[in-house]
Amino acid sequence: MKLMLWEIWSYVQIPVVWWLFKKFGKRNVAGSLVAGAIIGCFLEFATEPLWTYHFRFTIYKDIPPGVILGWGVLFTLVTIASEKMYMKALHVTSVRPNDKRIFLFDVIAACVVAFPMETIGLKQGVWDYNYDILQWNWGTVPFFHMPYEAVLGYALLMLVAPTFVRYWRGHF
Repeated sequence: MKLMLWEIWSYVQIPVVWWLFKKFGKRNVAGSLVAGAIIGCFLEFATEPLWTYHFRFTIYKDIPPGVILGWGVLFTLVTIASEKMYMKALHVTSVRPNDKRIFLFDVIAACVVAFPMETIGLKQGVWDYNYDILQWNWGTVPFFHMPYEAVLGYALLMLVAPTFVRYWRGHF
């Protein structure tokens, strides 16, 4: 039953996040959700053997569309959090074009937003890591009890994905 609720949430989260940002943030995040889902689609197809999903509805092997949509939400939240931290820390009203410091804030946002979301998904049984393939053995992050490699993976991913979302969100 718990997994069924998570699977339903994986589809409902898109309109909920869009509506919440539209209503309370006065911001249309539809383009970010689409751009993030595009990256998510690539990630899921490229890394399919590394995880085992437990949702019922899948589109390729065990990849559920809800997880791809979840990447859209994750990248939207990370991008917005990163930009807010950037503007607050640097006392500016927008992200300066070509300012490489945004990468630092993208990585911080990954640790603050994405990594906890990853932890929740794993701990709730939405997916399992295929440790025999991954061979992650650096140990685990205290409190989260998650592999250090997962944090490093998110940090590296955030050097690319938010830039893609920022560039393409206006086009969707």
